[in-house]
Amino acid sequence: MTGTSVSARPRVAENPPMVADPGLLMLLVPDGQKLTSPEVTAWVDAASEDGVRLQPLTDSQFMALGPEALKYGGLVLPDLLHPIATDALLKAVRDYTTAGGNTLLVHDFGIFALDGNQKPTYAIPRAKLSDLAGVDYGLYDALREKSTVVGPVTAMRSTLRALQVPPGKSIPYVAKDAPPVSPATASAASSAEAPSTYLAESTPTELAAGSLPGGAAMPGDVLDAYSGYLLGQLKYSSFVTRGAFNGKTLATSPRAGLVAGLNKVGRGQVLFVNLPLTYLKVVRTDGLPLHGFLHYFAHNVLQLAQLSPVPNAVPGLTLDWHLDSFTAQQPTLTLEKLGIFDHGPFSIDMTTGPDAVTDGDGKGWNLDNNPVAQDILRRFAKKGHAIGSHGGWNHDYYGLNANESNRATFLPYLEQNVASIKRAVSHPLRPYLGLTSSTPHGVPDAFLPMAQKVKALIDWAFGPPMRQYSPPVGNNPTWAMDWLEQQGVVAVYFGGHTGLGPTRQYRDGQLRNPNLWVFPVTPAGQYATFEEFQVNQVPKQEVINWYRDSVDFAVRHNTTRMIYMHPNGANVWPDVLQDLLAYAKAKGSEQFRWYTMTRLADFMTSRQAVAWTEKRDAAGVSQFTASHPDSLHEMVWLLPKTRYAGRPESTDANVTVSDRDTHWAVKAGNTRRASFMAPTFGGASLP
Repeated sequence: MTGTSVSARPRVAENPPMVADPGLLMLLVPDGQKLTSPEVTAWVDAASEDGVRLQPLTDSQFMALGPEALKYGGLVLPDLLHPIATDALLKAVRDYTTAGGNTLLVHDFGIFALDGNQKPTYAIPRAKLSDLAGVDYGLYDALREKSTVVGPVTAMRSTLRALQVPPGKSIPYVAKDAPPVSPATASAASSAEAPSTYLAESTPTELAAGSLPGGAAMPGDVLDAYSGYLLGQLKYSSFVTRGAFNGKTLATSPRAGLVAGLNKVGRGQVLFVNLPLTYLKVVRTDGLPLHGFLHYFAHNVLQLAQLSPVPNAVPGLTLDWHLDSFTAQQPTLTLEKLGIFDHGPFSIDMTTGPDAVTDGDGKGWNLDNNPVAQDILRRFAKKGHAIGSHGGWNHDYYGLNANESNRATFLPYLEQNVASIKRAVSHPLRPYLGLTSSTPHGVPDAFLPMAQKVKALIDWAFGPPMRQYSPPVGNNPTWAMDWLEQQGVVAVYFGGHTGLGPTRQYRDGQLRNPNLWVFPVTPAGQYATFEEFQVNQVPKQEVINWYRDSVDFAVRHNTTRMIYMHPNGANVWPDVLQDLLAYAKAKGSEQFRWYTMTRLADFMTSRQAVAWTEKRDAAGVSQFTASHPDSLHEMVWLLPKTRYAGRPESTDANVTVSDRDTHWAVKAGNTRRASFMAPTFGGASLP
């Protein structure tokens, strides 16, 4: 299987017919656009991963719908795909919105028109959709090359959390020459953005009187900026904006002005996002902004029903342990005695060769000749932890030297490492026994629970299959990912798309390895591991708070994120780790669970096969139908009470409904088909 193929899993059909559905988002694409292009599938996949549905439709299809377009959930106008738009199309978009439609307007959509020579040109004096955005932008006639600037993106911390930015993926915004807030943010201050030289030549957007970015601040709320692992404050490209914005401001830039805001237009509303979301996800491996703003549009603006992104709608975290070298053996044993590995299950990945930094240094685990290490992995496997490969035989040598051009040199390192892990934890017969997935496919409904028990018994007796991987130093050449996919690996630690939950591997303009789920790391500012916290003198209490906040974020947003650590640093601060585990355990197993990467990868793959629709009758009652080729086991729909007025009902014996405070939770049960109904209040209102 090639790494660039997107045909290995079902994709949206070319120009499918539109069927009215109040929970379905429309993605507007040009006539003739190939719907399997990564710029399109990036949006379809992001919606699916979030738990909502999105269908591309062409300009001609949208204009043909006319008022019927109002029977759908909302309209997404993406960047990168559609920079050129005719006046007729822009009028259709404007008519849809003013009549009550909800529109997500992204960056350069419709920024160009064709001149008399059919060449794209900026509108004068501003972008033609400036009235929908609520500010003037696309000011090329006045500012020329300075109409687009690069700088930090800031918002109130509470707003960033609503945009699915987890704790640690934003840091307090510090302007130039401002004193550092604490040792933990001192390094962020050193990379703070300098004052703009551009805004002196233009008038930045003014916020509504008395407002702060993100609206009313929560008690203790602070102004944050997007940040990156080992990078500090991130910088993004935005159009310079002018004029007073009278809507709800979500995010701003000290250089550009308005970055995101919600604007009421006629009977509808527009979420304007002044960031190249598609480009960031597909090309720059930074998918968090696209996912976050799409989530906000779907749930905070439209209040759509959601297919939960976690099994049984129980949120949690993934803890990925990296066992790099022999220096981790004694710390691992110590942590084991402390009962750390009685929690979980965790993902645990080892670099197994005899060397760790250079060939011949003898500092590696030497797993094949280390019975203590073999016993460690076998004990962990018996406890239910997922055992995987941590790269290529020699941790630092592989991590620092493998690249796109030396596959022949370093593939043997990968092969040796994977083979060594399998020899340690899996019986040679294990690959032939089947049932590799935690949710087996092709098993009749009535026998699914039994199949899962058989699978667990096989894993206990013969060892689990090796299906996860983490790269040394975060180094993931594309040839390595291709090879891992061919070996049946389904889950990989990933250094891109940081701060996201399990996602697809969009990188360098392509969707690669469609059978793999990548697990982006979630950092605490610039750092992510105990060793980094300790070397950079981050106070213990700040690390404790970050871990607790990460648990709370997952619970509050019904989601999951991945954190990682090494036994060496964890053994220095065992009290911090114990606090995290105790805090998570105190939430209760119905509120929080630890998930391995393989467990979530299997769930996400199964979830992707769910087909569901929503139809609303004249009385405002929504009828949901769902199906799965194998089973809807572990699938739960979350219906916000702000939209769905009463408790959902179903005549299906397998369907159960529970009250989740702000949502109704509808669990399909162990069946291939399910249906339920729920009364609604009517149209979404401005949050």
